[in-house]
Amino acid sequence: MNTSQPIILTNAIITDGYSWLIPDATIDIRDGRFVFVGPTRDYSGSTSGAINIQGRLVLPGLLNPHHHLYSALATGLAPVGPMTHFTQILANLWWRLDCVLDEETIYYSALSGLIQSVRYGVTTVFDHHASMRHMRGSLGLIEKAFQTVGIRGVLCYEISDRMGAAAVQEQIDENLQFWENHRNHPEIQGLLGLHANFTLGEPTMELLQDVKPPDMPIHIHCGEDQTDLRYCVTQGFAGPVDRLHRFGLLDQNSLLAHCIHLSATDYALISDLRPVVISNPESNANNRVGVMDLSQIDDYMLGTDGMTGNILGTLRSHYLLRQGEISDPLQMMFTRPAQLIQRFFPDCGRLAPGYRADLAITDYIPVTEITLGNLFYHLVFGVQGRPMFATLANGKMLYSDHTLQHLDEIRLSTQIRQAAQQLHRRYYE
Repeated sequence: MNTSQPIILTNAIITDGYSWLIPDATIDIRDGRFVFVGPTRDYSGSTSGAINIQGRLVLPGLLNPHHHLYSALATGLAPVGPMTHFTQILANLWWRLDCVLDEETIYYSALSGLIQSVRYGVTTVFDHHASMRHMRGSLGLIEKAFQTVGIRGVLCYEISDRMGAAAVQEQIDENLQFWENHRNHPEIQGLLGLHANFTLGEPTMELLQDVKPPDMPIHIHCGEDQTDLRYCVTQGFAGPVDRLHRFGLLDQNSLLAHCIHLSATDYALISDLRPVVISNPESNANNRVGVMDLSQIDDYMLGTDGMTGNILGTLRSHYLLRQGEISDPLQMMFTRPAQLIQRFFPDCGRLAPGYRADLAITDYIPVTEITLGNLFYHLVFGVQGRPMFATLANGKMLYSDHTLQHLDEIRLSTQIRQAAQQLHRRYYE
């Protein structure tokens, strides 16, 4: 963790997103941690040299619990075949892409995706990686990108059978070694990444059951498409969640992305075990796979599934795509993300003295009254998913004035562009 210069912010509207909102606040940050977060009238320190943020809305540093940073340089790629159903989308675009990633493009894809995330106030990312021709050491390359940008990450490699048994073992090893080496790391940790049930045969599931440490959570695409549900049923299971459970891979710390095509047994298991469910509305719409049944699942949070680094933009999409029929949006956006962050990084995720100072300072100055009761509507219709005014992680100003404050953005943009050109050339070869 880096030590940072003291930062004092005044004239802020600040909220933790679920339990309190202070309309005129001061925030004092020392050595990367909050010293004071509260009403300006209660602050006894000096405000000499403070940054007046002029009434902007300040949020906790945001979480993206399901991202694919390897897709960050895919903009402009055309599929190499038909895209009429989900497995064709995978085979003719995403699996083609991840097979041409090399050491350089893994790093620069992650770097590009994380820079975008910081612009939108994200300070913690759970990444789900694949690079089928460059497995060993790939998570270390992504870790390097996180260190360069200065935000926190939980990484995994998505295991699947599509490259054969030897590759499965290499993917397992990459996950297990990274997880073990980062168990107590303050900035980067690991998970056991699985692609989806329908790409994991019975021998692989049995192997995973044998080798997974009991306290190592999984991160998997679960019931994203009908293909996943049908496959599990043909294998003799009630559905994707049931299959994970019967192989001993499911618990309350499991991360299940999508959860659209599930059985009654699957829903009952989710209700009983309470795993982390992550909906990815923009990706679901793009892939035409359907929507999560909110009458069956009410405890979830939002991810982007590689579509974007903009989690507040995703919130706006979720609200509009569901025609406003969502419940507990502040719980979804703030309470549950804070709880998940604290499972991995216990001294993060709270706007309170002693906790690491992660902030998303929106470029939004409300002109109408703002309260906890209407905060959600200010986020959707006021903030509107625009880039932040500033983003802080560990008390360090990473982004402000529309500029990265600690990186040579012009140089990095040139390097990222060159890497993207090489990646696109290999994709079409």
